[in-house]
Amino acid sequence: MKSIVLSVIVIATLVSAGIGSTFAGFVDTEVSEGNFVQAGISDLLVNGKNDPVGYKLRFDHATPGKSTDFFIDLYNWGKCQGGDVYMHYKDVVSTEAGRKTHMGIEYVYDGVAPSPGGDVPDGYRAATGVEPQGAGVWSSEPEKISEVGGGYIAQYFISPTDPNLLGEDYASGISAHLDVVTEVCDDGLDGILDNADDDGNGQISATERAAHQWKIISDLTGKLKDLNCNKTLLGFLVTQTYGWIHVDVTVEQMLASEWIDAAGNIWPQGTAVGVDYDGDGNIDADDFQYAWWPTNALQGDKAEWNMLFELTTDP
Repeated sequence: MKSIVLSVIVIATLVSAGIGSTFAGFVDTEVSEGNFVQAGISDLLVNGKNDPVGYKLRFDHATPGKSTDFFIDLYNWGKCQGGDVYMHYKDVVSTEAGRKTHMGIEYVYDGVAPSPGGDVPDGYRAATGVEPQGAGVWSSEPEKISEVGGGYIAQYFISPTDPNLLGEDYASGISAHLDVVTEVCDDGLDGILDNADDDGNGQISATERAAHQWKIISDLTGKLKDLNCNKTLLGFLVTQTYGWIHVDVTVEQMLASEWIDAAGNIWPQGTAVGVDYDGDGNIDADDFQYAWWPTNALQGDKAEWNMLFELTTDP
């Protein structure tokens, strides 16, 4: 009996002696190498460029009611996960800039200058200095009539006291009469900007435009004057992808007040009101074609603006 107990004690002693020895059990060691954190790269390209992007539109013969449109492509050239794109119409300036160049000479209209000869009519004279800024100088006879009166629309004389006259130097008003519609390509209307350039030629054809969904950005749509201070979200632009913007600009037609009836309707939809411009004793469609004569106050006036684009990456 004593020998059995002694054997158990010897075994227990040997086992306890093995703990803390140089002998080990199963071990598996793995090493993760090359760990690093690097700040991402965020770079928005507008029409394929960084600053200076340059102008997108220069159009010097816009006519009322006929739109002028253009497309802008955005590309997220960065390595982040994408980000929100903002757009801002800013630095809006309206000027009287309607000099007419003829045979290498710039002319302005004052309504009184005798013809300098050739095929230049009376009322036009060579521009000097900073003209045609200031009172007494216009871009054309129709502009003068619509601003201060003293001339004819058809057979109707617009007097200097007509309530529709817009006043001399109305150039500051053109941004208030320039309608802008801004929209983005947003297939599925999910807030993610999409590429409408299906053939990859850098242009948007009528077919490509029709093949995609476009979302109007309401805060960037309206009179240019009212958009001057609004920085607005266009949508999310995924990294290494294109997004497209479409901008439509139209010079507003301004209707003489006599052509609006008591209910606020415009003739001929409402009650027949207006002016007998052609003097035939009737107020009809032939007269209505002249009803937009106040728009002539915008002749030659120019609105200039800048467009700012901003890409804000995900935090």
